[in-house]
Amino acid sequence: MKQINLNSTIRTQIGGNSAKRYRKSGQIPAVIYGESGEKNLLIDEKSLVAALKQVAGKAVLIELAFSDGTESRYAMVKAVDRHPITDQPIHVDFVEVVRGKPMHAVLPLRFKGEAEAYGVKNENGVIEIHEREVRVRCRPRDLPEMIEIDVTSLKVGEALHLKDVVPPTGVEFTENPDTLLVTCDLVKEEVPETPAPE
Repeated sequence: MKQINLNSTIRTQIGGNSAKRYRKSGQIPAVIYGESGEKNLLIDEKSLVAALKQVAGKAVLIELAFSDGTESRYAMVKAVDRHPITDQPIHVDFVEVVRGKPMHAVLPLRFKGEAEAYGVKNENGVIEIHEREVRVRCRPRDLPEMIEIDVTSLKVGEALHLKDVVPPTGVEFTENPDTLLVTCDLVKEEVPETPAPE
């Protein structure tokens, strides 16, 4: 489990005009909600951008520290609002993760060995990915960054379903075991059309 730390300041003013002022001063409005209640926050823009880069494409726990001296909370990024032109974050929603209690998360799937798959190298096949993430249940300490799936042994006509994947220790898949994840399909050769006689 990867974990990063992020400092925050309690936000006292709420609303569009105050949010604009905060952003101009390099502070990004944010909110954390969950079992311990809701807090409106401000996070340094540079620190936030760096943190978002680290969590991109992974499931990562963030320990949020608060300027009011209350106990820090574990959280995950729920949603990021971005500027339509600059793509810079303008607001972030965090959802609390309670220490020691089971949590639900969405983990990215990473497929290993696509180019080296048996069907690709020997049978004119191609790897088709059908799902890129999976829902899981686990304790925070058991949360992996992603689920890696090795597809090197796949032959043309074969497939991997969720039930074929062994979850990491302490992790439980919460989706249908028959969910199709990846297949190895035969590449269809295009037959040139014969022009019709005049």
